[in-house]
Amino acid sequence: MAVTKIWTIKDSLQHVLDYAANPDKTEYDALAQTLHYAENDAKTKLNESAQLVTGIHCRADHAWEDMRAVQECFGKTDGVVALHAYQSFREGEVTPEQCHEIGVALARKVWGKRFQVLVATHMNTDNLHNHFVINSVSYVDGKKYEQLRSQYAEFRAASDKLCREYGLSVVEQPREKEPARYARMREAIDQACEDASTAEDFHRALYRQGYIFGSDPNRKYATIRARDGGRAVRLYRLGEEYDLPAIDDRLRGNYLLYGPRLYELKHPPRQYAPKRYRPTENRSVLQIFFEVFFGESQMHRLYLYYCYQLGILPKKQQPRINRPELERIWKDTERILAEHAFVHDHKFPSLQAIVDYRKSLSRQMETLAAQRAEIVKQMRRKDAPPELADQRMALTCKIAELRKEDKIAEGAIKRIQRTRESNRIDRENRMPQHPRPRRRRREQERE
Repeated sequence: MAVTKIWTIKDSLQHVLDYAANPDKTEYDALAQTLHYAENDAKTKLNESAQLVTGIHCRADHAWEDMRAVQECFGKTDGVVALHAYQSFREGEVTPEQCHEIGVALARKVWGKRFQVLVATHMNTDNLHNHFVINSVSYVDGKKYEQLRSQYAEFRAASDKLCREYGLSVVEQPREKEPARYARMREAIDQACEDASTAEDFHRALYRQGYIFGSDPNRKYATIRARDGGRAVRLYRLGEEYDLPAIDDRLRGNYLLYGPRLYELKHPPRQYAPKRYRPTENRSVLQIFFEVFFGESQMHRLYLYYCYQLGILPKKQQPRINRPELERIWKDTERILAEHAFVHDHKFPSLQAIVDYRKSLSRQMETLAAQRAEIVKQMRRKDAPPELADQRMALTCKIAELRKEDKIAEGAIKRIQRTRESNRIDRENRMPQHPRPRRRRREQERE
């Protein structure tokens, strides 16, 4: 069973310059520290004649110089200078040689085509593990490594595949459920691609369905979001068929088949053509007067004017259903119901009781967090019992439940305060106005 992780290494330009100028008097920069940690003899020495350290497209004993030379060649020595990853195996599952062999194969498969990698196997713990130091600058084209979720998924999938080939166990994790709004966004994009042949019409078609499409050339990714708010979603998260080049190809195909007016053909503009005023045979004197002095066209304009004043025209269109807005309303309704159930189940007599209960929740969370921190410290020891992981997971679940309850309590407090303020303002507006002082005096004198 192999556990994987990857993270970035950053350093300031000043540290890099100091180290390059006089490495004997300055501390290692981030890249040098990471390589030094990975190559530590105390952790990687298998016997007196062999060390489990391998360099891919770089020399194992001069990895820093080789990686640094690539960065200086392309003028990219600042920002993210390297990536540090590891692959850890279950205790007693692999031998040191087998662990290193799997690590080298994994590095060649994932990064070996474009990046320099140092692979080092550490044996200072019961769990044998490989460390990977990846140069952030490609030796092929000088482009920097982009750390995306898809790339980490590729790293993990390649590790699992190698473990299966070597007959090792694999950590099976449940597949994350995709948000339902992604499917609705795909449907909206498909419909917009059917109705449009130009980029402008594509934006109009999406807007008609309740979405806003963002494709700013100054931004790296095109996005789509609901008109009523919510977080924007990058197109590549919806799949390769819904990224910007694929959408452009579909629009270009519609343009070649139907021309630039496809959207107008499928959604013609609704033009209002009011019925012209046609006087009947039994015309009144007033109608004849207007026809003589103003003419039929002027009469028709006057007719439209009075229809507008009476509210007959323009006719109100039927409201369109905006699915994202309905989702937001239902989300608010679910929150209100949860807050009402919370107050009803606990039978709070006053607002202060909810505030006190929330304080008790905060104290409980602090206590559980301290217990979890203590367990984490114990887990770092070499002889830590395996049941500590279960205890930490149980404490994490309890803290998550308390945080959820605290969030509901916070919402209930704010809603009660807003309701009280609204009721106060409403009472002030309904209070009868007192008569003026002079009027009171006159009434008293009459009495």
